[in-house]
Amino acid sequence: MPHNLPSMLYSSAEPTTLRIISLSTIPPRFAKLAPTLNSLIKQNGAVDEIRLYVPKRYRRFPDYDGSLPSVPAGITIVRPEEDMGPASKVLFAARDLRGKKAQILFCDDDKVFSPNWAAQLFAAQDERPAECVALIGKDVPTNIARPSAFVPKAMRRRKIDLSLRVRRIRHKFASIVLRLDRPKPMPSLVAEGGYVDVLQGLGGAVVRPEFFDDIAYDIPDVIWAVDDVWLSGMLALKGIPIWLPAGLEEPRTTAAHDVASLYLATIEGANRAEANRRCIEYMQQHFNIWR
Repeated sequence: MPHNLPSMLYSSAEPTTLRIISLSTIPPRFAKLAPTLNSLIKQNGAVDEIRLYVPKRYRRFPDYDGSLPSVPAGITIVRPEEDMGPASKVLFAARDLRGKKAQILFCDDDKVFSPNWAAQLFAAQDERPAECVALIGKDVPTNIARPSAFVPKAMRRRKIDLSLRVRRIRHKFASIVLRLDRPKPMPSLVAEGGYVDVLQGLGGAVVRPEFFDDIAYDIPDVIWAVDDVWLSGMLALKGIPIWLPAGLEEPRTTAAHDVASLYLATIEGANRAEANRRCIEYMQQHFNIWR
């Protein structure tokens, strides 16, 4: 396995836990990946590999010519034959690492992550090895589904609190008066750690390879476009809860965000909200989840 970043030292008496960052991308975003990829290779914590999945064929882009994005040293491009939609960011890695002791931190390709992001999420999942740990999440809508019984529930924070206002004032002073080029402080979205029904991959989530069975790879039409609900349903099917730690900083959005975004797209006649609803209904009907 390629090994571009320093690894943590482990006792020889125990198997090494591989720490993998995994994401996927689409051709229209190839030219705008640099901010995200650079933030990943600059993580402070130990990471064994950063995998960028670029399928040989795309469902949404049948005219894709097979070209590859330019990536910095430290990024491994992996070329699966098939395209599983946005779930490609984690399912290929999970299948490849089956039977190995590993943590997979998957994320979106349109965010800039703080230097401590990976270390914080890996450490939080170390403390909860049988659970998924995500930075951002939500519950299923109660008008169509029943939330899980896992408690305590995560408590969201107001986006702009006093502490963040102070940090942003200091940042503005440093930028204008001291001419320091530092990233704008971002809010933490979780005031009190707890459980949610649905992970939101845009902030990053840590799973283990064994969390996903073969059924996770049989994604129905339309539903393949909404990975957060699908992956969360697959976790619920195995009784794996989703935990949000408190106090972690929301990632910043890059210029790639509005390029061919699924949240704005209509796929096979369904917009994002409709595809999410159909995915929840599929989980209810086929697996008796969220009902």
